[in-house]
Amino acid sequence: MYKAMKGIGGLTNSMHGILGRLGEGNGRVISLLLVLEAVFGGFYVTVSRSITPIFLVASGFSLRDLLLLNSYAGLLSLGIALALYHYGKPRRVKSRLILALLVERIFWFIIPWSMGRLELTVTVYGLAIASTIPSNVFMYTVLFTCFDEKGYRRLIAYRTMAGAIASILAQIVVVSTLAVGTGLGKYMVLYTIAFSVGLISPLLVALAPIHRVLLEAKRKGPEEAEIQASNIFLLLVLLLASTNLLGISWIPRLMHDLGAPDYLAASIGFVQTISNIFASLFWAHRSARSYRYAILVLSSIPILVYMTPIPYMHLGIAVMYSFSMIGANFYASIGFANLVKQLGVTRASILLSSANALALTLGGIVGYVLAYSPVLVFLASSIFSLTGLVIALVTLPELAIVPPNYTRLYARMLYTSSITSYNFIMFTVSETAKTVLRFTGLVVGIIILYIIYRTLYYVVVLTGGIPGS
Repeated sequence: MYKAMKGIGGLTNSMHGILGRLGEGNGRVISLLLVLEAVFGGFYVTVSRSITPIFLVASGFSLRDLLLLNSYAGLLSLGIALALYHYGKPRRVKSRLILALLVERIFWFIIPWSMGRLELTVTVYGLAIASTIPSNVFMYTVLFTCFDEKGYRRLIAYRTMAGAIASILAQIVVVSTLAVGTGLGKYMVLYTIAFSVGLISPLLVALAPIHRVLLEAKRKGPEEAEIQASNIFLLLVLLLASTNLLGISWIPRLMHDLGAPDYLAASIGFVQTISNIFASLFWAHRSARSYRYAILVLSSIPILVYMTPIPYMHLGIAVMYSFSMIGANFYASIGFANLVKQLGVTRASILLSSANALALTLGGIVGYVLAYSPVLVFLASSIFSLTGLVIALVTLPELAIVPPNYTRLYARMLYTSSITSYNFIMFTVSETAKTVLRFTGLVVGIIILYIIYRTLYYVVVLTGGIPGS
């Protein structure tokens, strides 16, 4: 294990010459350290995220249980994202990023030790998912602040490649441990390894000269930027809802329906990790318009997963899935990077980070409702991607197939309807909450009065009866 990690360190050190082009002075040092952080962070994320659904399924969780669990985790994550957005004050990011990375790793580490009590497992899992929001927000803030659009795009490509290289080792460790290990103890070993390696990431961030990066106050950008950001955010939510729903459903499909062993289920992630390296290189130099083909392929993956009865053929599907997902995510993250100056670093970071939380909630609720029929779950995953593709083709200038004047019209219509729907939902929820609180207060008041009167009655009876009777 030590030799393998040392090998990765040597590999990333050899990238120093390439990273020199990312910036001068502090920017060059930050680039190198952030790429190294992606190496160790990629290893930790790959192990912890890939084994958790397998561990839960092996522990007796059904598809319906996993979907409900993710809905809860998504709601909790949304709450944290909203709190950061509405109550975040201008402050330095570095110390908060280090703390967020540490807290995230602790929560993921204690997941296997929470098994045995359902309430504790649900709470710990929800907190583990939600803890990724602050770390992502602060990390995006650093990336958006320290680099321009070109540097950001290049750094994201290098971080993706570095993370993928580390993830190959992580997947080898996961698959081999699951193949030779027995019982649930093998999962404990994997969580411990992930936690130990993951602690290096906050150490690297501590060494990075990013002291001047601040979490700025929220601000509203120009209307055109607001419209584009809203539509890109909606596209990203739909794509992530599709991939989250597929990711949750894929493991039970393999292990429960097709009888595949847990190491084969883990091999799906291994194949995706290897594919991510080539996918990052492939999409990094493509035009934005080519990303729409990635979204189209992504929408077909859930149907292929459900209709393929041979478990080992799913490894080939995993390659297609990796290429399409990387291309789709590239567009959304680069689109936000282009809007950072107009939206503000903090707002763009929170929007980008909270998209997955909203997607988890949306995908979890829809999947839970449809879980009685697995084919409908996979179909819903495909529909989410197709809906995102339609939005991209008619509202986003870089991907649209309609004339520019229609693109602006449709984009504004979608933005207006989204804001109207949001305001209606918030008003309805607010009024419902107020009504429930008033009714609850009335009921509690009646109960208290009843208790008081009954107490007085018994006091009077015990002290000699009612006077005059």
